Amino acid sequence: MTIADSATLFWVTGAYLALVLGVSIWGFRKSKTEEDFLAAGRSIGPWVGGAVLAATQISAGTFVGTLGRYYQTGVSWGWGWFGVWAGWVVSAMFVAPKLRKFGALTVADYVGTRFASEHARTIAAALIIICYSILLTAQFQAIGEIASAVFGITPRTAMGLLLASTGFYTALGGVRSSSYIEFVQTLIMILALVFAVPVVLSHVGGITALGEYVGSIEPRVTGWWFTWKEILATALAFGLGIAAAPYEMTRYYSMRDVATVRYAIGISMMLQVLIAASVLTLGIGMRGIFPYLPSADQASSIMASTIMSPLLGSLFVVAMLSAIMSTVNSILLVTGGAFAHDLYKRLINPAASETRLLWVNRISIVVLGIAPFVAAGMRLGDVQAIVVEQAKFIASFFFVPVVVGLNWKRGTKQGAIWSMAVGFIGCLAWTFTGQHSVGRHGIDSVEVGVVLSAIAFVVASRLSAPTPEKNLKIFFD
Repeated sequence: MTIADSATLFWVTGAYLALVLGVSIWGFRKSKTEEDFLAAGRSIGPWVGGAVLAATQISAGTFVGTLGRYYQTGVSWGWGWFGVWAGWVVSAMFVAPKLRKFGALTVADYVGTRFASEHARTIAAALIIICYSILLTAQFQAIGEIASAVFGITPRTAMGLLLASTGFYTALGGVRSSSYIEFVQTLIMILALVFAVPVVLSHVGGITALGEYVGSIEPRVTGWWFTWKEILATALAFGLGIAAAPYEMTRYYSMRDVATVRYAIGISMMLQVLIAASVLTLGIGMRGIFPYLPSADQASSIMASTIMSPLLGSLFVVAMLSAIMSTVNSILLVTGGAFAHDLYKRLINPAASETRLLWVNRISIVVLGIAPFVAAGMRLGDVQAIVVEQAKFIASFFFVPVVVGLNWKRGTKQGAIWSMAVGFIGCLAWTFTGQHSVGRHGIDSVEVGVVLSAIAFVVASRLSAPTPEKNLKIFFD
């Protein structure tokens, strides 16, 4: 960027961060109890709630990873979105209503109460922290790509600034302030994408010319890059993960009632359709403008810094930052709550006061961001690959206890414990032994993890005593 461009970016980014700070201070003053901090006093409406769900879903994996994947592999990657939307439908029908009626503070709260087991609660909290640390790694790595391409600073410096800024406003205001911040972030993301699409298409002469040109460079970009098995595995990973995603499920608790949750999911899906179409167009458009970038993850940053006007480029950079910050915020709230509410309060200090719990939440939010910060510097893969792997782990250990557990009374604590453990270990073993590789079995780790989890859940539940009726009445009318 030129000096003039840098000045525009400085003012746009400064205005955005000032707004974030102001809302965070307001949220801090409103948060007096742990329920205020983790559930916003159950006050979030459908439009803010829908924007929050969209902002949580639209992360670095979308603006950096997905756009980069479209740049590299073309339109066939877009079929994965249908898995995402199927997951939202499953959540709206079978998960969200019962969770909101339950009205807990964390996802592990559900596990502990539904299965009448503190051991199941502890395992759920620990696995949530582990898997979302992987997702947090992708967010840090994405900010590193943006920093090197746009700002000319080292990735490590950018990651440190992201952790400091997002950790600060997350710890300050909790779910209440983050919900309204994410509403603003969603608006910024949509505006940036909608304005960027015509700019990119004007550089390539329209959609038809773009398709002909990129098809001549690499025919698979406009055809099929992936096999149907690879697309199915990705769609399953996203769909099963979304249906039982802890960082989305905790947002249900903050909404006013069940009807609000369902409206919010519908609004979120409409916003995601618009975002998905825009990102696909931009990714392939960048392949037409810059066919041979050194890293596909840099496509979005180079687009903002080279072909857009200073104002639109600055808005797009802020949109990318918003996407990353919104997801980091949600992850930190989930992992911090899992530690403070489900581990510290239950195992370490059951008599902790509301004030102490508030501060444990805030401190754990910052501390739990350090390990992913370190892992991101190791570059374990491209951003989208890390996001997909994380989704596979979440689906493998959590889909069955949540979706099946909320709709099958016979599930027990032994079933939940074995289901989570077997699903997680099965997915892990299949991944790291390379069994899913093409030419061996062609079976993906998420398929192995979910199937093993389901078998373990049913068998262990059938061989153990039923869950007490008082626990079942909370979830089954």
